[in-house]
Amino acid sequence: MTLKLSNRSDIPVFRVLDILRIVNERIAQGEDIIHLDAGQPSDGAPQPALEYGAKILKSGTGLGYTEAMGMPLLRDRIALHYKQHYGIDLPHERIAVTMGASGGFILSFLTVFDAGDRVALAAPGYPAYRNILRTIDITPVEIPAGPETNYQPTVEHLEALEEPIDGLIIASPSNPCGTIIPPDELEKLCAWCDKNGVRLIADEIYHGVTFDEPAETVLRYTENAVIAQSFSKYFAMTGWRLGWLVLPEDVAPRLKALAESLFVAPPTLAQHIAYKTFDHFDVLDGYVARYKANLDILKAELPKAGITKLSDTKGAFYLYADIGNLTNDSERFCRDMLDEAKVSATPGLDFDLERGHQTMRISFAGKTEDIREACRRIQEWRAKKTSNYR
Repeated sequence: MTLKLSNRSDIPVFRVLDILRIVNERIAQGEDIIHLDAGQPSDGAPQPALEYGAKILKSGTGLGYTEAMGMPLLRDRIALHYKQHYGIDLPHERIAVTMGASGGFILSFLTVFDAGDRVALAAPGYPAYRNILRTIDITPVEIPAGPETNYQPTVEHLEALEEPIDGLIIASPSNPCGTIIPPDELEKLCAWCDKNGVRLIADEIYHGVTFDEPAETVLRYTENAVIAQSFSKYFAMTGWRLGWLVLPEDVAPRLKALAESLFVAPPTLAQHIAYKTFDHFDVLDGYVARYKANLDILKAELPKAGITKLSDTKGAFYLYADIGNLTNDSERFCRDMLDEAKVSATPGLDFDLERGHQTMRISFAGKTEDIREACRRIQEWRAKKTSNYR
């Protein structure tokens, strides 16, 4: 007898996590592999924040459930962050601490969209957006975006859609391309959404990881957007699984009701540590300076291996490479680079189902010496190749 399985789980594999699993297994077996795959800082949360968490852990107190929306102390600190860094006053009642940004996406999508709704997003884009949407019976409407718009959606894209949409997801800085939406374009997108009754979801989890100028928040232009943030990227707390949302006033109580039943509360120890990370921007900004150095190395060295078409990365820690001059099979290309050069990267099919066979994403969140060595290995590997993957 065959037992029932839900169609909700019939979604594409999240390739970068599959690659991370494979690479970690091979490293555990003794292989010398350099990670350019997962978007994970090589350094963790600032040491003083971890020591504060250790004291909480040893005391055995303050580790029970917090409120479903998170500790008021942490929510107040997040609100102060918006005041100090953006000049925006934000009551903590509009802030929800979540189980990573991923938990925040689940909660926000469930709160503001219904089954059957249509939500637009750029391709290439973060694959979990479309996978979560499909899981809850919402239709992702992918907008093919290219280097001419910095791989970002524009009002012109939205106006050209054949059917109305109920929502729009934007990411600035973006994953996988590291591009930023300029303030004037961001304002236009916010105005278009407000005018057309479209709920905007703004992924701002890479704010803080920018190299020329800060990324602007949509809070500057609209009160109707849901903003997703994370302690994983700038704050370097990937494994602690903690994020936050900034919510419109009418959304907050509805999301709170869902959070209580779906997650009960975010991880308590992680919240204590996150609270203390705000005292150590000097350490975190040092991480960002290293990412910038890594980016400069890749931009100088990858063209020597024939990888010449690179995204105009201004934030996050990703380069998106058009490798169509080298291959029509990005999965094989990345697999061979892993097997032969011992360098792992993510094939573009994770981010763009239609055009990703000619692209790959390179993460440069690691140590600078590893980035230099990865470039050397890739150059040596490409020099030995007598043919491309066609």
